[in-house]
Amino acid sequence: MSLYFPMFVDISGKRVLFIGGGRLEVARVIAILDFAGSVTVVSPEAEPEIIKLAQVGYITYDRRRFDETDLDSADIVLVNTGHSGTDIRIAGMCRRRGILVNAVSPEAPSDFHFPGIARRDPLVVGVSASGEDAKMEAEATAYFKRLIEKK
Repeated sequence: MSLYFPMFVDISGKRVLFIGGGRLEVARVIAILDFAGSVTVVSPEAEPEIIKLAQVGYITYDRRRFDETDLDSADIVLVNTGHSGTDIRIAGMCRRRGILVNAVSPEAPSDFHFPGIARRDPLVVGVSASGEDAKMEAEATAYFKRLIEKK
């Protein structure tokens, strides 16, 4: 297991691309909205929450399959197509282009893990189990949320 260094980075001018529009992407899109310059979701199907975020102008949603040209305007990519082979292929494309990538498929290479986030401005707490224990990460995130919500 590799441990990942916790690093807080200004992504306010970065273009974040999500490939996939499922339940996990809903939570991640909502979590990253206040931090990223722009958010685009590319997926043939998407959860209603993603469609609503696009309708009100918070994100861009392209209802279609991924095309490699989508990477031309991306700084950070999060991949979750539901197909391990596709995730691996897209992650490889990103790495060859020098684009930071996170792929949900454990077989796909990832440059970073998307943390659990607890926030009370200006405090932001990021929690990661280095991709090894999602339950532990969720429990720790919930703990920090309760802790910082106390006034």
